[in-house]
Amino acid sequence: MDTLWKNVLEEEYTFRTNEEDLPKNYEEAIEGDEGGKWKAAMDEEIETLGKMGTWRLEDLLGDRKPVGCKWVYLRKRDEHSQITKYKARLVAQGFCQKPGTDYSNDGTFAPVMRFETLHSLLVFSAVHNLKLRQFDVKGAYLHGQLNETIYMCQPPGYDDGSGQSCLLIQSLYGLKQAGNVWNQELNRVLAEIKFIQLKTNYCCYIRRKGDDFTILLVWVDDFISISTTDEQNDMTKRDLQRHFNVKSLGQPNLLLGMKISQSNHIITLSQTHYINALLKKFGLTNANPVSTFMDANVKLDYVAKGQEDEGQGEIDEKITHGYATLIGLLMYLALGTRPDIAFAVNKLTQFTQSPKPTHWTAVKRVFHYLKYTHSNKLTYGGDNDVSNADFNIFCDADWASDASDHKSISGYVITMAGGAVSWSSKKQTSVALSTAEAEYIAATHVAKQVLWQRSLFMELDFDIPTTSTIFTDNQVAISISHHPEFHSRMKHIDITDHFLCDLIAEGTLNTIYVNMCENLADLFTKGLPRELHEDLTYRIGSLSG
Repeated sequence: MDTLWKNVLEEEYTFRTNEEDLPKNYEEAIEGDEGGKWKAAMDEEIETLGKMGTWRLEDLLGDRKPVGCKWVYLRKRDEHSQITKYKARLVAQGFCQKPGTDYSNDGTFAPVMRFETLHSLLVFSAVHNLKLRQFDVKGAYLHGQLNETIYMCQPPGYDDGSGQSCLLIQSLYGLKQAGNVWNQELNRVLAEIKFIQLKTNYCCYIRRKGDDFTILLVWVDDFISISTTDEQNDMTKRDLQRHFNVKSLGQPNLLLGMKISQSNHIITLSQTHYINALLKKFGLTNANPVSTFMDANVKLDYVAKGQEDEGQGEIDEKITHGYATLIGLLMYLALGTRPDIAFAVNKLTQFTQSPKPTHWTAVKRVFHYLKYTHSNKLTYGGDNDVSNADFNIFCDADWASDASDHKSISGYVITMAGGAVSWSSKKQTSVALSTAEAEYIAATHVAKQVLWQRSLFMELDFDIPTTSTIFTDNQVAISISHHPEFHSRMKHIDITDHFLCDLIAEGTLNTIYVNMCENLADLFTKGLPRELHEDLTYRIGSLSG
């Protein structure tokens, strides 16, 4: 392992863009150079909590013990890394809560928006030039009312010395049930203002008024409103403001670390600032860029025992933790805006438990590739024609590519309006005995995603083709999906994989051959030569800025 990555491991594991100097407690915040700004941020938070009626001071009952709380500090920044606000949030130490007393195990789940939903609706917005608006709910978790009796210590720096504890009336950040309580309150309010929650994505809502409609995408306290007119977005804002403290951020700019840009019938998604921050964080700003994320000639399997490279026996828990942290950072990119690194992340994730120097080198190469492609944007666009929003579905498999267990890799990509909206690179759960079997399992894998995609559009009452076509580059797999003519070779395949045949028989799906060089899913099954890699990356809509 080279010196660079040893230095990486010596740093704090949790990634914060240039925020290593954030205060860790109240005393550090007050005594630092920015003490006045942090104090003003804490005063604002306490004022908000008081207005919301979050707690009242009471003596503890019986043998009850209060949960702790702490201040969490953050400098909010724009896409240019300029500080826009100092934020202090009071967080309950939910790890002190007792199950059955302070919370119910049935009340801790809270859904979040799926990235595929965001991508798909941005495509539809680009094709039809819909109006986008972003809203932020201040103190979102404070709106839900608790059913349990929970006591909390008074906030650091704001203890009145009475010895009393805070009896929580409203939910608070950090409580195990906080997300669930907020989600229930949000559902109640949206139902009251006539929004209908989708079954395919519990964080997507739609409201219709004549020929106009508004779609609301929710990620905790960040809302994206997509509507046919600006007036509908204004109405949504007014309706939400009657119940919550909602701030309109105008046209979406930065959501979940992703920059959104809209121009006529083109919408782009990028994370250039996030990539640059990662490179700076790990000292790779001046790294030599490479044009592919993985060397196609390098095998990243586990080394047999007794054949380790020098230093491999030194792998310890700290190194494993650092490797997992880097993979997590890359995974966020792969899920959001960079489908071109999905295969590399999937492959490297398999070695998280005990990474070897070869795997560290491969991770480092991905960062060098990101240096080369840091300005790439996932681009959706087209003229005002519904056909541009049709599904283009590609699947592929790399048979027995893993030498350690001989399992194959399934990959798929679904594109709409020139850009990828859904993609996957995944090791198959069973050993395929032939290329055709691996390809058939890969087609089944994408079929499940297509069904969900179709259900989403049907719930939104968007036009979809009667039959969705899956493109694959294996003739035998196509024959198997249409006719049981290879029964003697395929009778061992698990019955769950054969539901693809039923979908084809009823006309929901179809499989058609595509030449290997034209199969976009090839990018998600293996490392490719530069020319082919760049061609497929371009064709899935990952375009250089």
